[in-house]
Formats: sequence, structure tokens, C-alpha cells
Amino acid sequence: MTAVGIDFGTTNCVLAAFTGGKPEPVAIDSPPADWAQMGFDKVLPSVFALDGQEPVFGWAAKRASDGLLAVKRLLATEETVGVGDKTVLVDEVVALMFAHMKQAAAGQGLDVDQAVVTIPANSRGPARYRTKICAGLSGIEVLTLINEPTAAAMAFGLRATGEQTVLVYDFGGGTLDVTLLEAQDGTFFEQASKGIPKMGGLDLDKALGRKILETVPGHDSWSGTQKTAFWLAVERAKILLSTQDETNVELPNGEYHRVTRKVFEDAVRPLVERTRDPIVQCLADMKMEPSGIDALVLVGGTSKVPAVRRFVSEVLGHEPTGRIDPMTAVGEGAAIAAAIMTGELETSDYFVSTEHAMGTVVIDGRTRALAFDDIIPRNHKIPAKRAKTYHPVVDHQETVNVVVMEGDVSKPLDHSDNVVVWQGDVRIPEPRAVGDISLEFVYEYDVDGIIWVTLRDVERDELIPPLDRMPISFGVTKDRSALVKLAGQVNETMESGSRASSEKKVRLGRVEDREARDLVDKARTKVIPFLDDAQAQTLQLLVDAIESAVNGQSSGAKQALETELRKYSYLF
Repeated sequence: MTAVGIDFGTTNCVLAAFTGGKPEPVAIDSPPADWAQMGFDKVLPSVFALDGQEPVFGWAAKRASDGLLAVKRLLATEETVGVGDKTVLVDEVVALMFAHMKQAAAGQGLDVDQAVVTIPANSRGPARYRTKICAGLSGIEVLTLINEPTAAAMAFGLRATGEQTVLVYDFGGGTLDVTLLEAQDGTFFEQASKGIPKMGGLDLDKALGRKILETVPGHDSWSGTQKTAFWLAVERAKILLSTQDETNVELPNGEYHRVTRKVFEDAVRPLVERTRDPIVQCLADMKMEPSGIDALVLVGGTSKVPAVRRFVSEVLGHEPTGRIDPMTAVGEGAAIAAAIMTGELETSDYFVSTEHAMGTVVIDGRTRALAFDDIIPRNHKIPAKRAKTYHPVVDHQETVNVVVMEGDVSKPLDHSDNVVVWQGDVRIPEPRAVGDISLEFVYEYDVDGIIWVTLRDVERDELIPPLDRMPISFGVTKDRSALVKLAGQVNETMESGSRASSEKKVRLGRVEDREARDLVDKARTKVIPFLDDAQAQTLQLLVDAIESAVNGQSSGAKQALETELRKYSYLF
């Protein structure tokens, strides 16, 4: 099976396959000829629209008057979104986009049943969780989620030898990430990361567009189609100004507005200047001077803007490498990660870190004020698992209000960097005096950077629901039967974007007895209760076969159960 990586970008997606010992981007859309010449021949615009009742993606959606831009940004905060005159689920839109990429790759002769999917380094845990669920809904098993800057560094350093410190400045269409990594003979270790979650090429487009509209009377009366054409022309002008000093922006009335590189750079200078802070923070975290950087890697379409490249070089006193394509490097790095995970590439590896602290809100014993107390600190290597014990403040307290927070403990509790990702009242099983009860929080970041929280009554040695190892999933339905229904809708809409085939080869090979028990538990508790009778019966027969096998000889049933469970990977 070919190792596949997917860069699920804010403005563009890239799908790459690891073949012949190197990653290769796969063409999954057909851009206009002039855009293909500007480097867009191997990317899919992350745009969704409805053509009547039919979903369309990429360039077909980008030229529509009601296309939905920057779908990925919505995963952080929104459950629904308006598309034209309809309201649709964000998770369904994202799942359909993954299904479309799967279908487009199949048209190129590439089966995408598994993939490594990228995520911004500054992406919050809930957005990571939703990304993995949506890919699973489309029939793509996510081998792991990998931070975009780490993927880019892997594309840069696939053939690297020796030790070097790499700074990746990833300025894409919707986000900025700055990450410091240590590279040792093809193995990459994330050391520090900082970013701005909602700033990228889209914001540069807006700045230039607003500058142009200041001189264009009557633009408020433009139709939706005219506005779409104008903003597409603005984006094209931004790209052309990376290689020429001036260009024309076509207006809906057929006239042209002349814009120079200087006008563009003046318009976007405040945005570019904002990217200084994450660079400085990463260096400060590692107590490092710019001179300690061995390689500067710039990725993301926005990093091709001369003013951006010049700014970063001036801040760091270092020229960027030219060894990678900023547009496709992240997708290529994801394909390398997939090759590592599937065993096709044994000479490289990677390790990642948390960008945000993860903790809870407590009452400060000294000030009696609320405070953010971290359980897993920022820049901690993942996977991570740490615990802290707390005590109720009132005798015989029946409930505690639990807040799961992600952010920066050095900033005020109500600072915008501090985000509540889950909050709820949790009932204490047996109310007791303050000195007789201890509550232990266990926080886990798994290899995908997804957050799991467990709450344990220490004295009773009991887990307390709903936090009995709960994936924190703000904005994602917790009704698993609804997810099953949504998966059916996605598969019905994208006929060839079906769930993983029950006949595909099991990658893990022979399953040990302990793993068989895990499979049975997963089937019984997380999948079977949420299926209809016919689907559930298939799994139940396999579970019965495993449990009734003589002397543990159940490898065939175990493999079959593992394969069947992959169809429902979005449920666990």
C-alpha cells in the first residue's frame, strides 16, 4: 500500500504519495492554465459550495458566488455554517472534502484508505479531534496527525545528515506557525512552537482588496458573482506581485486597477510585522540567539511574498533555504511521515511537542481568586500523560465544576489565548469532608495531539463519569449514533468515497491476545451499541468467534474484526 500524506490546508490542500523513495504531490484538481503556471497545479483549493443540491470543491467551488472559504478555520469554534441559503454541519463539509480528495486520488489510480494528515502546530485539541473524526467519516483511516511545520522540516531534511537546528516559518493561507526543531540524522524533535491561529494569505488579500476598494465607487452594489471575481483577481495580483513590480486587477465593470508591489507591501506591512512575536517567543523559550539556527525553512504560499521573506531574513539574520516548494512541502512531509509509520522508510523519525499548556481552573489558596493551573506544560513532548491532585473547598460538596482549559498560564485567566475546551458539573460519588476526598486529574496528549481527560476519586479508587477518560471534543457531537448517521450521509453523497474496504490487507499483521481483548472491548463498548442490527450482527459474530476460539487460535477472526472496526474509526 502506498504511503499517503494529506496537507489539509486553510486555503489549499495537497495530497502526496511516497513512491520511489521520495514524496510526490498528486494532482487532485484542474486549475485554470494561468493559475497552474503560478504553482497551483498540484493543490486543491479548500473551498466548498453547492451546485443546486450537489457539493462541489476546489476550483469549481472557488469560482462560485457562495463558496465557503477556509473550512478548516471553522473546526475550532463552529458546529454549523451557512452555504448560500442553506445551513450545513461543519463536520459534514470537512468530511465531504476528505471524501472528495479520496475520490480524486482514485481517479489517478491511487487508493487512499490510510493517510497521515497535517494540522497547524497552534491548533487546539478540539480541532485536532474533529479533523481526525472527519477524515474517518470519509473512509480515510488517519495513521496520525502531524504538525505542519514538522512535516515541512521532514520534507526539507529527508536526506539530511548530522545535527542541525531548523526554524520553520509556516505562513499559509489561514494560519502562521513558527517551530524550532532539532534534526539528528533524519530524526526531528520539536523543541518550541508558537503561532497566530487566524492570520495568513486570506488576511493579506483583504488588506490589498480594501486598499483597492478605497478608490472604486459603487462597489457595495456588486453582485455576489462580481465580488467573487474581484477577490479572485486580488489573490491573483498578490501572487503575481511576488515576481513582478506591478500588475492589473480586473474590476467587475471591465476596467482595470493598476497596483504596484510597493502599494501591496504598504498595505500588508502591519500583518507581516505581527509575525515577529512568535519568532522571538520560540527563540526565548529555548534561550537561543538567531545565530544558533542552522537552517531557515519558509513554507506556505504566503511565505513566497518577497516582503515576508525579507522580513524574516532581517529578523533572524539568516537567508532561507531554497530546497523545497513552499506550496507542497507540508503534504510531502506528511507522506514521509506515513512512510515511516508503514515501515516503508526506516531511516527517519520525528517527535513533537505541545504548543499550549493544558490544565484546569482552580481557586488560588493565597488570593482565593480563580487561576489557570497547568497539568501538561507548554512545549512538553507528546505523547504525554501527567496527573495532579486537587481537593474540593467545601465539606460534603456534591458536585464540582470542572473546567478543561488550553492556553498560556502566564497570561490572565480571561486572556484570548486561554480557551475553555470543556466545562461541566461533575457529581462526586460520595460527598465527604474536605480532608477525606482527593480528586486526581489525568491529562493525556496522544500521538495525534488529541486531549483525553480522566477524573479519579483517589480514596475510592474509582473513575468519575463523564470524565472516565473522555476525549475533549468541543463543538463535536458526542452522540455516536449521530456520527454513524453522518457517515452514512457522507458515503451516500460521495459514492466512491466509501468506507475502508472489508477486504483490504491488515497492516498490523498477527494480533496478540492482549490486543484481541482490546479489539473485543472496543467493538462492544464503542461501536456495536451505535449500529443498526445488521451491522452490529457482523461484528458480534466476530467477537463470539474470538471468545470461543480454542487455545487462543483466533488470528483469522481477530484480523477480520480489526478490519471491520476500521469502517467505524470515527467512533473511537
